[in-house]
Amino acid sequence: MIKSSIILFLTCFFLYLPFSREPDYFDSETAPAMIVSKQGEVFAQFDEFGKPFVLKLDKQQYLAKVGQQVEVIYELSHPEKAAINKAWGYWFIGKEMAWAFGVFLVLLGVAYATTNEPHPDALAEQLSYKEEHKTKYQ
Repeated sequence: MIKSSIILFLTCFFLYLPFSREPDYFDSETAPAMIVSKQGEVFAQFDEFGKPFVLKLDKQQYLAKVGQQVEVIYELSHPEKAAINKAWGYWFIGKEMAWAFGVFLVLLGVAYATTNEPHPDALAEQLSYKEEHKTKYQ
């Protein structure tokens, strides 16, 4: 039960990922961006049709990477809502992962509790069940 539950959960989770990203993975464009630091803040700066856009980044994570180039993903209709195109932060979000695995563990616990050590009366009823004889078209 646990193996099949894990396989089902991971299949559903990985099918859910591409359709739930913001900006949308399928309708988005990618562009190179330069990490810059201005007034103590860290930004990824990129251009779309000659107009510059900036994406505020986590100072602790990107301060050492100032001057490096990263890839951003954005929707053409809203380039200001961009994201760094990398696994952790775009594809896998900590809060989302915690909720998904938490709900999975709760549901797995409920399934285990309801199927483990059934009541003796229920077990006896299942063992004594005999299927009724049915005609061919019944």
